[in-house]
Amino acid sequence: MDIFSFEHLIAPLTVENFFQLYWEKSFIHNKHSSASYFDEVLTITDIDELLSQQNLIPDGIRIVDKGTNIPAADWTRSDTLINGVIRTAVDNEKLFGLFNNGKTIIINSAEKSIPRLARACSTIEQQLKFRVQANIYITPPGSQGFAMHYDPHDIFLMQIKGPKTWLIYDSGEDLPVVYKAFCKKPELVSNVEINSGDFLYIPRGTPHEAYSSAVSTIHVNFSLKPVYGFHLIEELARLAVDQDRFFRQTVPHGFQSESEKKAYLDKFQERLNELIERISPAALLEKQKAHFAKDQLLNYEGNLINALALENISLETIVSRSSGFTMVQGNLQTALIIQFGEQKLKIPAFIEKDILMQNSPFKIGEIKGLISDQGKLDIARQLIEAGFLKIEEPGNLLAH
Repeated sequence: MDIFSFEHLIAPLTVENFFQLYWEKSFIHNKHSSASYFDEVLTITDIDELLSQQNLIPDGIRIVDKGTNIPAADWTRSDTLINGVIRTAVDNEKLFGLFNNGKTIIINSAEKSIPRLARACSTIEQQLKFRVQANIYITPPGSQGFAMHYDPHDIFLMQIKGPKTWLIYDSGEDLPVVYKAFCKKPELVSNVEINSGDFLYIPRGTPHEAYSSAVSTIHVNFSLKPVYGFHLIEELARLAVDQDRFFRQTVPHGFQSESEKKAYLDKFQERLNELIERISPAALLEKQKAHFAKDQLLNYEGNLINALALENISLETIVSRSSGFTMVQGNLQTALIIQFGEQKLKIPAFIEKDILMQNSPFKIGEIKGLISDQGKLDIARQLIEAGFLKIEEPGNLLAH
């Protein structure tokens, strides 16, 4: 597998078939002949290196037994630093002692700690335009991390070490966005064994449970955080607050007459219709795109090397536009505005933008516009520092 992608994740299904036949409808189990099918994304060694850190911060780590959390005090320690600050860290002996006694280790948001997993999440995010979180589940032999439940989000599961038995039940809730108690007792519809290298998709609302048998198991859940239709209504409400004083007024209180309440509701309907007429659904989607651009998982690999190489850039230095992230653009009379993550870049109007926006590498000296050579270096430095541009072969510029 050369480049991990959503297509690789759901293979041999095509993207078209997945979204037509399974998305938000039915679970799917894809078997792969290779136990190392997902090694490009995550290996047991990656997890071992993370958990073997001497000063591992416990944020994101959970220890559970059939859904019950084991208190952090049972598997952490307190260290006093030389400045007197007390820091909590994972106690490796206690952690693996609980694991050896049948408790499941969960690493939430593991994409923040494991670079290859971060790259995979970023790729899926950019393809789907949904936020993605990766959670790792490490279950000892003969154990169960969670009793039967459903999740209010879709799950894309990679089995890193198996086998593991999964029980899938009939749909409990229709497209839930929060967890609620079961309306009826779920009925078992499938009993599947997931082996190393296999893939499992579970739509939100589908009750399930899993347990290991004679061997320990490891799997990764890619949990999607998509935009739902009601999010567009929430966006409309935010715009209403910003743009119309009427929607910032309080609703009728208990001392007002029925006629006054009716007048308010009539006015509310009128203003709401005007708002809906003025703001199109397409504009609401664009707002969501801006939110995604701000919250997306950005890849910071190579930033240090580029920062060190900045000391020696020249007009002959070859740079190119960074890829793998979503940006939004806006135009002012004096500048082009580019936003992604927490970055908000201003490219002055007197600089020609085409060369900066192209995908091909170029020399800093080839930047055109009413700008001096020093100005070209300054704007290139600004864009490299922000991660918008990257230096081609930065190692050649590192000072030794």
